[in-house]
Amino acid sequence: MPQDNLVTMYHYVRPENSDGVTGLTPEAFSRQLDLIGERYRIVTVEEFTETHDGQSGMALITFDDAVADQYVYAFPILEDHAVPAVVFAPMRPYSNESDRWSTQHLLHALAEHFGWSEFERRVDALVGEIKIDEESMNRLYDYEVPAKRRLKYLLAFVLDQANVRIMLAEINSTEGLRAEDWFMSAEQLREMQSAGHGIGGHGFDHAAYDTLMPKQQAADMHRAQVTMTEVCGAMARSLAYPYGRWTPTTEAIARGCGYTYCFDTDSRVDAKYLEDHLLSSR
Repeated sequence: MPQDNLVTMYHYVRPENSDGVTGLTPEAFSRQLDLIGERYRIVTVEEFTETHDGQSGMALITFDDAVADQYVYAFPILEDHAVPAVVFAPMRPYSNESDRWSTQHLLHALAEHFGWSEFERRVDALVGEIKIDEESMNRLYDYEVPAKRRLKYLLAFVLDQANVRIMLAEINSTEGLRAEDWFMSAEQLREMQSAGHGIGGHGFDHAAYDTLMPKQQAADMHRAQVTMTEVCGAMARSLAYPYGRWTPTTEAIARGCGYTYCFDTDSRVDAKYLEDHLLSSR
């Protein structure tokens, strides 16, 4: 048994990738669960957060964003393996807002719909030429293929988010892509919860907390907690920072909003690197 603990990070699980979204195949996900299970004891998020300081050999399976792929393809595999996971779900898709898209996920949906090059062409036609901090871009999106990093970084961290939201809504106005088709439904979230999987916080708007003032961070977290309680019947106690981004005060703000444990991305192993990580840590 290894003398450490492992926290994995998954996003899309799908049989076929698109030009806009890259995921892990269901077969690869199942294989990874087998590999993890050979070396670790896979635990619930509650057990992990309460005992990880004094225990070793535990693994926590985490999913970010509560996208439909996770319910359709990953959930049955988790059930077949009889192992728990936690889904960190942004709450705008489950709110009463007329626009239930988070900016990041409308970006993904439009890129899948148009193809990456055409979507980037449409964005560039609206925003023009903008200088990018390539070092920061490459560090943040090291897991993404280089051709897709610029647009993701531009829309998430360079341009004003209110303007990005308006721009993407304008592009989508003729296409009619629906958030309801991209994310799990509230009923599906509750089904996973009833099956023993955790539902964790991931903000309301999936905004990077290091781009928000403390008051804005608190407002986003509180709004997410209120919506989570309405949807799932309980407050989330664990929080995964959207984009893994935070400030020195974010954890204290999160605890003030009722979260007891916060996850970033550096402490989790992305699915893309998991098998190499397991091999290198033997």
